[in-house]
Amino acid sequence: MENKPIEKQTLRILFLASDPSNASRLHLGRELQSVRDKLEGNDSFEIKDHQATKPNDVMNEIMNYKPHVVHFSGHGYDTGELCFEDEKGEAKAIPPEALASLFRLATDHVKCVIVNTCYSKKQASAIAEYVPVVIGTKKEMTDEAAINFSMGFYTSLEPDLSQNSLNKAFNLGCIAIQFDGNLEEHLTPVLLFGSPEVRFSSEVDTAFSSINNPKGYAVKTLIKGLSLSGKKMGLSDHLVKQIIDDKVWKLEYYNDSILEYENNLKEILRDEFPLSEPSKLALSHLQDGLNLSNEDVKTIQDKILSDPKIDSAYSWFDRGSGQAQLNNLEKAIEYYGKAIEKNIEYSGAYAGRGVCYNKLNELESAIADYDNAIKYNKNWELSYNLSSTYFDRGFAYFDITPKIEENLIKAKKDWSKSIELNPNEGNAYYNRGLAYQHLREFNDAIDDFKKSLEFETTNKSKSITGIIKCYSELGRPKEIEYWSNEALKLLDKNPDAIYDDQGDNNF
Repeated sequence: MENKPIEKQTLRILFLASDPSNASRLHLGRELQSVRDKLEGNDSFEIKDHQATKPNDVMNEIMNYKPHVVHFSGHGYDTGELCFEDEKGEAKAIPPEALASLFRLATDHVKCVIVNTCYSKKQASAIAEYVPVVIGTKKEMTDEAAINFSMGFYTSLEPDLSQNSLNKAFNLGCIAIQFDGNLEEHLTPVLLFGSPEVRFSSEVDTAFSSINNPKGYAVKTLIKGLSLSGKKMGLSDHLVKQIIDDKVWKLEYYNDSILEYENNLKEILRDEFPLSEPSKLALSHLQDGLNLSNEDVKTIQDKILSDPKIDSAYSWFDRGSGQAQLNNLEKAIEYYGKAIEKNIEYSGAYAGRGVCYNKLNELESAIADYDNAIKYNKNWELSYNLSSTYFDRGFAYFDITPKIEENLIKAKKDWSKSIELNPNEGNAYYNRGLAYQHLREFNDAIDDFKKSLEFETTNKSKSITGIIKCYSELGRPKEIEYWSNEALKLLDKNPDAIYDDQGDNNF
């Protein structure tokens, strides 16, 4: 049964060559070039080769590159051992069982193994325990026959890697040996199929290769068809269901893992860009925990990092806000600055940066940013608006020391403007009361302090303290007594309320 994936994927071929210095020389370069020539221009395949292959190279390449086809080219012994190279470049034999055990860990991706060496049938038989289709040789094989087989095989190889297409490619490889006038060696290659369980698992993998969401009627139909195929192969209903269920679970888990990594990457990019080393390390640990490959992660990162929005003014504003919440004020200022570079009229970014400067007591810079935010009055954010910016600029003027009349008047005007724009801002009344108090306009200060008591947003103990201080300056003992009693009532209701002077503002 031939299963072609709905979406074409690039299939990886790993060509491993070994020609030890103390063995008879082979023309492995010609065989590799013949394979490359046959695959040239075919976007369905990519090929990676490794020359002078050592045993550790085999493990590293198969586990890291995750090939779909593994092609061994080199020497083999009549005892069934495959020949690689040691550190000196001399022959090092690997028994069939050792190599086969490696493929037990690669069943998710390896669909075909070609052992194009002499006497490799024993190796092929051991590998076939874990791989659906394996090609070996019955006996010694000449260079020319090996090269011609590879040319014919890759001429016919189809990207679905189904067992039928691999069988067809094998047959064409044997025919290519005959076409070269070699009427005997075309019988040397041997095609071995894995167990029904191995082949069915591979067929399930192929069928699900382009399925993103294992739900819906199309998937139910696919599962029904696969179940029937499994039964035809002689597998029990229980085993067929187990293999399919395991594949569906892996796909669901994989999708959840991809989404988890993607969401975490996006959240980090809201705080910083480019990624810092600690963030890269954190993502690396997440990748390991989610069991995602480097290829999976690269695909996610390429998708997210190629989004033009990642370098937009709004994204830089979000990063600035994130750093400000972490109290990384210098970094927040940097990111707000990048937002302003992208959009010179970004009032929200000016306001956010102004607040950071204010917290660092860089008041002139803060006022300059508030001025620009008010001047442009465009592109505000949920956390900043025209009223709040007048409010914050009032703080900056008020915080300048020494407190001179000119700055106190500017603060008073800004808080008046904030109240005009948002009459429900109780803290603006309280702060304007402070400005009046410092300007010794005590009656106006008392009116604002009393007004602030109408709002739940204000610190009532501070407002009452301000009232008492102003009446003290005016020499009004009855009012002092009345508001002192009010303060005691407030303290009785809320023992945590402290109406001593806690400072001059609520910033």
